[in-house]
Amino acid sequence: MKRTFTTLLFTLLLSRVFGQTFPVDTLYKSGPVDNRINVVILGDGFTKEQLPKFNEEARKFAEFFLDYAPYNKYRNYFNFFSIPTPSEESGVTNPGTAPDAYPDQPVTQKKTFYGGTFGSSIHRLVTVNYGVAFNVLAANFPTYDLTVMLVNTEFYGGSGGSIAVHTLNQSANTIGAHEIGHTFAALNDEYWAGPQYGREAPNMTAVTDRSRVKWKNWLDIPGIGIYKHGEDGPAATWHKPSNATCLMEYLNQQFCVVCREATTETILSLVNPVEKIEPGNASEYLVTEPAKFRLGLLKPAPNSLHVEWDLDGKKIAAGVDEITLAPSDLPATGKLTASVFDSTHMSRSEELAEQRVRKIEWNLKSNSPAILKINASDDSLCVGGFVTLTASGCPGEVSWSTDDTANSIRIQPDKTASYTASCVATDQKASITITVLPLPVIEVTNNGPYLEGSTVVLNATGASNYTWKGPREFTATGAEITIPLAIKEHSGKYSVKGTDVYGCSASAETELLVERLLAVGNDPEEWVRVSPNPASDFIKVATNISGKSTLTLLDLSGKIIRTKTFTRETELKLPVQAGVYLYKVTNGEREFSGKLAVQ
Repeated sequence: MKRTFTTLLFTLLLSRVFGQTFPVDTLYKSGPVDNRINVVILGDGFTKEQLPKFNEEARKFAEFFLDYAPYNKYRNYFNFFSIPTPSEESGVTNPGTAPDAYPDQPVTQKKTFYGGTFGSSIHRLVTVNYGVAFNVLAANFPTYDLTVMLVNTEFYGGSGGSIAVHTLNQSANTIGAHEIGHTFAALNDEYWAGPQYGREAPNMTAVTDRSRVKWKNWLDIPGIGIYKHGEDGPAATWHKPSNATCLMEYLNQQFCVVCREATTETILSLVNPVEKIEPGNASEYLVTEPAKFRLGLLKPAPNSLHVEWDLDGKKIAAGVDEITLAPSDLPATGKLTASVFDSTHMSRSEELAEQRVRKIEWNLKSNSPAILKINASDDSLCVGGFVTLTASGCPGEVSWSTDDTANSIRIQPDKTASYTASCVATDQKASITITVLPLPVIEVTNNGPYLEGSTVVLNATGASNYTWKGPREFTATGAEITIPLAIKEHSGKYSVKGTDVYGCSASAETELLVERLLAVGNDPEEWVRVSPNPASDFIKVATNISGKSTLTLLDLSGKIIRTKTFTRETELKLPVQAGVYLYKVTNGEREFSGKLAVQ
């Protein structure tokens, strides 16, 4: 599946003059080149006698790549080829002018096929002559998607760009994977390479707002955040998603989830998972007997493709690669749609997820006599939902029991009811019952208030599945949620969306109160004493701290019942019902909280 480079047309023209033909070796082929990611490996600094070495290194790198995440899940989406080109001399040019040049590497000028050279200012930046490489590709394998250049030296180096370049250093494989991250998925380095490399990329941004940063969907993953590239200067204005835990920063790491997502989305944008359909859909298909409709799918390992089948907008099957339709299953004419979606967990991009849906449509015609039928977009729905009713098999006007006149109507029923369509031309009638399901009644509790350091427990009932949201970008799922070692900043409103077994949803919320516990010395009771506890009619509060103190009595929802200002000691009457309450004593910046049982 060729990706177009701006240089290709120019190099195709050059190939007529300068094109040289070389053998193309197949290293790994999973399918046709027009629906695969075609990786071509080139080599520089390999003499004619060293071409077997190049072939072996190319094969080893292809095997490494296909076993490296996330490529390993989609290995059958790739083809690998190599083009051996002999160099006049073995090795690579080293100008020796970079301030970080390796002291043990000889300075030398080599005559190689692609002019590979270490950098003149950044030594490890190994580059080649792109024009020569593109000319070879245009003349020998123009349908390439990704090009990898192996440079015949064991000194460390590489570069990304239109071609991923790396040497045969002991870290060669991961150098290659790093450089391919640049070339294939447009990833940036997560180490600071200099202000000239600061740019918006899948893993680099100047945005610091957690609600807008491009990897916001991954911020709940440990280690993923918004990290500065440096503490001052231009580096402080650019941010990365991980800190020392990604291949784009250190070669001993795997791709972080953000870089993995960008790589996965690039793979999915280049290959169509639907390789074959039966029957063809170029023209209207007449269904005269039970007919099978099949999809030939290119499945990842493990398979994450999800298939849904719709007939005239109504889902008729899911999770299968083929279905059978009889003439009686169809109206006079209809549209069958198969939607294929890769539900991979390696991407959370909602925008790109929509682009991943592949739709195949068949226009169908049945030879069965025209019979008035009603198709519903859903035969059951939740209160507040809409449903579309479509009549078929009527050669003329359709009237409905709702007093509408149209082939299709959209309704919002508030209770279960039947709807009738009438065909004036044939005097046929058809009815359908739409079931309206009640919304679940969600109840939520938090058993608070809590003191800092406690474990908060949030409970929801009334549904089957629950999704929570709260302060500090809190998200969770489940009927019972715990927040260990709670702090005051966890206080606030927590909302939960509950969904029942029928897919109906409702929401509820609870106000959580977490009180801070501040004390003088090691024992708070050294400066405040509350008694009796349990109490019945009153409590006595005493403190050895001078100045004015404030006593606050609250109920378990955090509502203030009584407050009183005092010096040293006071009594507070308890005009409250029996139960558990929260008291709080403050004196300046000092604060003490506790629970009070009232009998």
